[in-house]
Amino acid sequence: MRWLLRGSALLGAICVLWSVVAALTVLDSSLTVAVAVAGPLPSWLVGVFAWRLAPQHPVARQALATGVLFAMLAAVAFLAAAEGNAFDFVQLPRMWRVLIGGIAAVLIVAVVRLVGLLPDGRYRFVYEKAVLRSLWLVVPFALVLTYAGGPLPVSPIPVGLWLLVLGPILLAARYFQLPRAQRRLLRWLLGMAVLVGATVLVPLVTASRLGPGQLTPILVLVATMAVPVALAVAAFRYRMLGVEVRRSTRYRLLWLLIALWYIGVVAGLSLAASRFLSLWPALLVTVAATLAVLPIRTRLSRAAARRVFGRRPSSYELLVHFGGTLEQAFDLPALADQLAGGLREVLDLSWARVRLRSPKPVVAIAGEPSATARLEVVLRHSGDDLGVLECGAKTEGEFTAADEELVATLARQSALAVRNARLSAELLARLEQIERQASELEASRARIVHAQNSERRRIQRRLHDGIQQELIVLLTSLRLARNQLRRDPGQVDPALGEAQEALCRVVEEVREAAHHIHPAELTDQGLATAVESRARRMPVPVEVDADPEVRTTRFPVDLEEAAYFIVSEALANMLKHAQATQATIRLSLQAGELCLEIRDNGRGFPPDSRPAGLHDRADTVGGRLTIVSGPDSGTTVRARLPVRESAPVPGWIP
Repeated sequence: MRWLLRGSALLGAICVLWSVVAALTVLDSSLTVAVAVAGPLPSWLVGVFAWRLAPQHPVARQALATGVLFAMLAAVAFLAAAEGNAFDFVQLPRMWRVLIGGIAAVLIVAVVRLVGLLPDGRYRFVYEKAVLRSLWLVVPFALVLTYAGGPLPVSPIPVGLWLLVLGPILLAARYFQLPRAQRRLLRWLLGMAVLVGATVLVPLVTASRLGPGQLTPILVLVATMAVPVALAVAAFRYRMLGVEVRRSTRYRLLWLLIALWYIGVVAGLSLAASRFLSLWPALLVTVAATLAVLPIRTRLSRAAARRVFGRRPSSYELLVHFGGTLEQAFDLPALADQLAGGLREVLDLSWARVRLRSPKPVVAIAGEPSATARLEVVLRHSGDDLGVLECGAKTEGEFTAADEELVATLARQSALAVRNARLSAELLARLEQIERQASELEASRARIVHAQNSERRRIQRRLHDGIQQELIVLLTSLRLARNQLRRDPGQVDPALGEAQEALCRVVEEVREAAHHIHPAELTDQGLATAVESRARRMPVPVEVDADPEVRTTRFPVDLEEAAYFIVSEALANMLKHAQATQATIRLSLQAGELCLEIRDNGRGFPPDSRPAGLHDRADTVGGRLTIVSGPDSGTTVRARLPVRESAPVPGWIP
């Protein structure tokens, strides 16, 4: 079936070509040229286009058959007229008359069937099948009539064209019998029925009222063009064939029609000049006509391009527009989308792709990319490759030097924009980090203030509940000793002994409280000694490993305090939560930083928990603290505190 359709399309092309050649060379009537060009050519073109667009659609196949039949009818008619050098069909031999009459009758039935069964090309109602099948009786009737010497269905007044009115009538009847919802969607069918019916009836009514004349053949030509024009509009605008027609295809078809119009106008003017002028003046007129009509053809082509593709910016407009958007291009995905769309639109590319290298790669695609790109340009700025522009094949033609220069210019501008966008993104990330650090610092300060207030309350409670009570006991013991001294001086020693013990407890309480506020060892002997003193007071074994450099160096007061209390709080957390049986403390200096490591063998804690106090103490001196812990795997606290100024421990001898 496919080869049969291809052969039919080829046969139609040969018939159209023969009709045009015969009209230009054998017959000298301007009407014959119009019949050869405006008659079968539009029907054949629309039929071939519909078949190529939707090969399996019934309407497409019927349109192809109609166009081929019209071309065959014109070719046979011109061939018969060329033998007799006239369109006097009455004087033609019987063979030509029967052949022309049969083809004309089949063509009329095909046109009625094509129009009446729109938009799907299939029977929907019983009366359609009855009418269209009975219409085939016209073919044997035309054969018998022409064989007997009767009038042809197409000459001189196309009496057979009255049957074409059945097509719009059947189409209108089909429309009004459709459900209301379908009628709303297929309202264009009614317009097509009115259009085809009007273009068919006008020449028939004119011929019947005024008789044959010069106007009637022109109206007949208009009627023959009505069906292919209506089919083309239905296929393009209303997607009658169920296929979306690409814009490039629509433009090519319009370009072909404009080119045929251009050739027809130039050929017509040339033939008219050859009748009245000699050879050389006729050639000059032909050249002048070609040059005069060429600007009109160019404007029509541009208008068709604007109609199909819309207004396209020029290369300069693209550079100006894109350069203006670069000033505010801070979003890499939006920038890539604009660049890909602009490239494809201006250069008429099948596809364009933009790849931008960044921490999160950006890819923007306009169109449907194929396997390979026809043109690639790297986005480079200050020696850094920032991305690449990939251009697919052009819809028409190849890349020119101007196209390559345009892409290179856009690449240079885009590289600067991408660089600015990346700097803006880095700056934004840095600002977000600063805001986050500021928020953390504010929260840390709030926690420090809260910790200080809590420490003051703890000291107040210790002074009130501990030292104050011991002092009251001491005061009571002294009063008892004084009273005992008055009554019995020999029995005052036990009372003084109790007072002495109470005083010793007060001194120990004061020393312990002072140690919690600020250890004396830390002030007098340095960090390593204070940490060792704290380790000795622990109820579990704690090993301290301090480098000699740490032992011999006095660090700034705030640094020593932060390091000491990080160790103290880590040990306190170990006793309170870890249930460890041993711990190790490591003190060292590395790359200008005081490094602390507190490791225990306790049960650890969940990874999502974060002891805020430890981090706050490290943050106060600009340090970093990490905690590695897990259930039943122990805990390791590591802190790195920057050392600003330090001095040796006075009188320390290694």
